[in-house]
Amino acid sequence: MGLQANEYSYPWLDEGEVPPLPADRDRIHILTQAVIDPVFDYDIVPLTYTESRWMAFIVRADQAGMQAVVPDPIKVHDDVIEWWYVIHKNTMIGPYMEFGVTFAATVDSEDGTTYKAGYYPYMYLSNDSGIFAGKEPFGFPKKAAYIAAFEHGTNNNYFNMLMERRGYILHTANGRYSDKPLSARPTFYGKTDWGRMNYRITTEPDVLHSIHEVTYLPSELPPAMGTGHRFMMDASSIRTATGDDIRSWYLSGTPYDYLGGQVPTTEIVGLISFTFNLIIPGAQTIWTKTITRDPDKDFAPLLYATPFKYTMRQRFMLPQYSQG
Repeated sequence: MGLQANEYSYPWLDEGEVPPLPADRDRIHILTQAVIDPVFDYDIVPLTYTESRWMAFIVRADQAGMQAVVPDPIKVHDDVIEWWYVIHKNTMIGPYMEFGVTFAATVDSEDGTTYKAGYYPYMYLSNDSGIFAGKEPFGFPKKAAYIAAFEHGTNNNYFNMLMERRGYILHTANGRYSDKPLSARPTFYGKTDWGRMNYRITTEPDVLHSIHEVTYLPSELPPAMGTGHRFMMDASSIRTATGDDIRSWYLSGTPYDYLGGQVPTTEIVGLISFTFNLIIPGAQTIWTKTITRDPDKDFAPLLYATPFKYTMRQRFMLPQYSQG
C-alpha cells in the first residue's frame, strides 16, 4: 500500500524538523513571493557565507565607458576594477557560483555625506535563490548564468574560469599563479571606510510610479550585531598571478549582455584569489528619487516604444490577420 497524507497531517512540523509552512506564518515574516513556495524567506537574514573563494581579475578599463553604465548620482572613482568569480560553498541559501564586476565609486547623499563604495553594474549567478535574495531587497543586478571556476594542479597552481549565458560565452580566462605582487589593485581593497552599493528600482503594479534608490552596505557590522566587519579575509589563503601569468583572456558582449563592449579592458593587471567569510545584513538607503509617468502622455510610449535595435524586446508570434 502506498503512503497517504492529507492537508492536516504534517508529522515533520510536530517533530520540529522544519519551520511552519509559509502560509501558516505571520505575514511579517514573509519577504518574497510566492507565499506558498518562496525562493527565500526570513530565516536567511542576516545572510552568512563561510569559506567562500574569491578569484578577482584586476584590470584597468576605459573610464568613460565605466561612467556610461553607472546611473546618477553614482560617480566612478578611478579606472581600476575587478572582474570576479566566487565559489560559495556554505550559505543560508545553498551553494552557488557568482561572476561580476566592481567599480570604486562615490555618492553624495541628500544630507551632504559622501559615501564611498564598490558598485556592481553587472552580476551573474548560478542559483535562483541568490538572484532573488540579492535583487529584491538590495538591488544587486543579478541574472542567471552558467559559471565554472577551478583551481587545480600541483598546489592548486593553475586556474581556469568560464561564464556562459543564453548560448554565448561572455568571459573565459586561464593561467598559473606565480604569487608575485600586482602593480595595482582596486581602491576599496583593505579600506574599512569603503562599503558596497547598488541601484534599486521598484515599480508599482500600475507602472505609473517607480522608486529609484541607492542602497549602501557599510564595511562595519550594524551595532545590533556587535563589533567587527562584514567581510573577513583569510590572509594565509591569498594567491596572485600577474598579467603575464594569465595565458588567455576573453571578454565579450552579446545582444543580451553588453558588458565586454561597454567596459573595454585597457590593461590586465593580474589575478588575486583568497578565501573569506561574509555577513550581509539589511542595507541603508542613501539616495532616492520617484519617477512619475503620466497615464496619457507616457503610458502609450512606454508600452509601445520602438523595439530595441537587437533583441532586448523578446519577439513572439502574433496573429497576422484582421478580424472582420
